[in-house]
Amino acid sequence: MILLAVVALALVAAGAWVLLQRPWLAPWGVVLLFGTTAELRLRVSDALGVSKDAYVLLLVVVAALSVLRGRASLAARLPPAAVWFPLAVLVVLYLADLGGGHGAAWLFGTRLLLEPMLLLLVGLLTPRPDLALRHLVLALSVFVPLQAVIAWVQQAVGPDALVHQWGYAFGSQVRLSSGGSLRSPGTYEEAFSLAAQAVLAACVAVTVASRRRAALLLAGAAAVLAATQVRTAALQLAALVLLLLVRHGRARAAAVGVLGAGAGAVLVAGAFLRSSTVPGGPVKPLLFTLNGRLDAWAVAYEGPVTLLRGNGVGALGAGSTRAEAGLVAAAPAYDPTRESTPMFAGNSAFIDSSWGQVLSDVGLLGVLALLAWVVLHVWWLRGPLRRDVASAWLAAAVLAVSVVDWVSRTTLGSYPTGFTTLYLLGLATGAALVPRTASPSLPSTRTVA
Repeated sequence: MILLAVVALALVAAGAWVLLQRPWLAPWGVVLLFGTTAELRLRVSDALGVSKDAYVLLLVVVAALSVLRGRASLAARLPPAAVWFPLAVLVVLYLADLGGGHGAAWLFGTRLLLEPMLLLLVGLLTPRPDLALRHLVLALSVFVPLQAVIAWVQQAVGPDALVHQWGYAFGSQVRLSSGGSLRSPGTYEEAFSLAAQAVLAACVAVTVASRRRAALLLAGAAAVLAATQVRTAALQLAALVLLLLVRHGRARAAAVGVLGAGAGAVLVAGAFLRSSTVPGGPVKPLLFTLNGRLDAWAVAYEGPVTLLRGNGVGALGAGSTRAEAGLVAAAPAYDPTRESTPMFAGNSAFIDSSWGQVLSDVGLLGVLALLAWVVLHVWWLRGPLRRDVASAWLAAAVLAVSVVDWVSRTTLGSYPTGFTTLYLLGLATGAALVPRTASPSLPSTRTVA
C-alpha cells in the first residue's frame, strides 16, 4: 500500500511538472481522466474519485502561475463585466444559500457548481489555447472511437453479463431504454455521460477538426450514440445542425428547421413514445410527463417563496444525493446480497434538469442569471463569430447543445459532463479571443487540427 502511494505521488509530481512546462497538454488529462474515473473507481479504488478534484486544483494552480509568469494575458481572456456579472450573481446566491443552511448538502451542491466554473476560467487562461485545442482534438480522436468499441462490446455481452460477470450495477452503469434495449456506459458511470461526450465530440468535429479527424470523430460519435440510445442527444444534434445553418448564412432555413423539429417532436412524443415513470408503473405518453420529469420538477416547487429563493442548495437533486454518499463515495457495483435500487424520475430527489436544479437551489433569480450569462457569452463572441473564427463557433456550439441538455439533465454541475463542457467552452472562447499572431508557429488555416 505504501509503495502504491509512493508511485501515485511520483506520477502526480511528474504530471504537475509537465503541465507547468506545457499547460496546453491539459486536455489529455481532461479527456482521459474524466472519462475513465468511474471505471477506475470500480476496478481499483473508490478513493480515485478525488483524483478529479486534485486535477482541477492542479489546473487552477497552473493557470494562476501562467498569468503570473506572463504566459497568459488577463486583458485578452477575461470577460467584460457584463458577461461575468450574471455568473457572479449565481455564485453569490449559492454561497449565501438564502433558502437553506450551510451543511453537507450545501457544500456538495456548491462544489459541483464551482468546480466547472473554475474549469471555465482555466480554459480561458490556458497559454496557447489554439495549441491546446489541437491536443483536445487529438485526445478525442483517440478516446471517442475507443469508447465506441467498448460500448459495442458491451452491447454484444448483454446486460446480464455486464451485471453478474463484469460487476456493474443495474440502474447505474447498466440501464435499459423504455423499449428494453441496453444503453452502453463505456467507461463512464452511466450511458448519458458517454452520449454527452459524443455530442461534444461532434461539436469539435464540425467546427475545429481537420477533415480526416472530423470523419473519425463523427464516426465514433455516431457509433456511441447508437449504443447509448439517448433521446436528448438527438435534440442536441438538431440544435448543432441549426447552428451550422446559421453559420453558413441560412438563418431562414434554420428558423424553418426549428419550427419543423418542434412540431415533429410533439407529434412523435404525443403519438408514439410512451414509457413508465417507475418499473411496472402505468405507461404514459412522454409528451405529457417528459418521462416522469414533470412529476419530479413539481416536487421542487413548494410555493411562491421557494420560487423566489429556492429550497436551499442541495436540498433536492444532485447535492442531496451526493451528500448522502459522503466525501469518498463508493463506486456503483453489483451486490449479489441485495436487489439493485436504481433511481427513477419518480424519486423526489431526482430533478433531472439543470434549470430545475438551479431553481430548486437558489430560486428564479439564479435561473435568470444563468440564462443571462449564456446570452451574454454569445454576445461576447460576436466579433469572432462574424469573422468566422472556427473556435468561436465551437464555443457557440457547446453552449447550444448545453442549453438543450440542461432542460432534461442536471449536467451543468455534473461530473464528468459539466466539468468537460465548461472547460471546453473556456478553451474555445480563449482561442477565439487571442489574436492569431500570438501563435505564429501554427498554420494559418481555419482549422486547428
